[in-house]
Amino acid sequence: MPGPGSYIIGKEEIREVMDVLESGHLFRYGDLNDPGFKQKVYTLEHEFARYVGTGHALATSSGTSALMLPLMALGARPGDEVIVPAYTFVSSYTAIIFSGFTPVLAEIDESLTIDPADSRNRITGRTRAIMPVHMLGNPCQMDEIMKIAGEHDLEVIEDCCQAAGASYQGKKLGSIGKAGGFSLNVFKVITAVDGGLITTGDPEFYDHIFGLHDQGHSPDRAGVQVGGRSILGLNFR
Repeated sequence: MPGPGSYIIGKEEIREVMDVLESGHLFRYGDLNDPGFKQKVYTLEHEFARYVGTGHALATSSGTSALMLPLMALGARPGDEVIVPAYTFVSSYTAIIFSGFTPVLAEIDESLTIDPADSRNRITGRTRAIMPVHMLGNPCQMDEIMKIAGEHDLEVIEDCCQAAGASYQGKKLGSIGKAGGFSLNVFKVITAVDGGLITTGDPEFYDHIFGLHDQGHSPDRAGVQVGGRSILGLNFR
């Protein structure tokens, strides 16, 4: 069944959609000085970054791509592994696989989230990252996860797809690891019917993710001009 976000769609949300359609500016990019350009995506990214407490946020086509892009930015080598809990939605696995990594399944604890102790046991010489999944709004034990990652020089990509707005020890989820991936589909806490968001506090990592999500364009561009293309990218706008 649809998630909580779908139950609060009302006149305000309808006005926002009609505002875009009536403006005639249907692309996410535009001239920020043009009053006819409503810059909804641009505004969402900046407001969400402030809300989560990271320097950057990037809107994407789905929660799956919001997980996949940070993994792609890590640059998988043959045989590289990512530790992920066995109890999660399938996109956690598919994002890892299509980014060129091998998922290594870890147990969960009573919180239904990844067991830090079992995660430690899964680390090998090929491990590159841990993907804690904040399942059903429950935060993982991020202090333990970050400690383990630091000891083994691993990156942490938070799967926040089911936990928008949740916190851990005063920090919003998605602000603790290298990056966080959120889903905006109809089954989630907040919805744009579909779509996703990535958060990160690392400006260089953000530039890389931005390029990957939009045909290699980097850095961020507000207008429709073609920016520099230092890398190959796809279209996850």
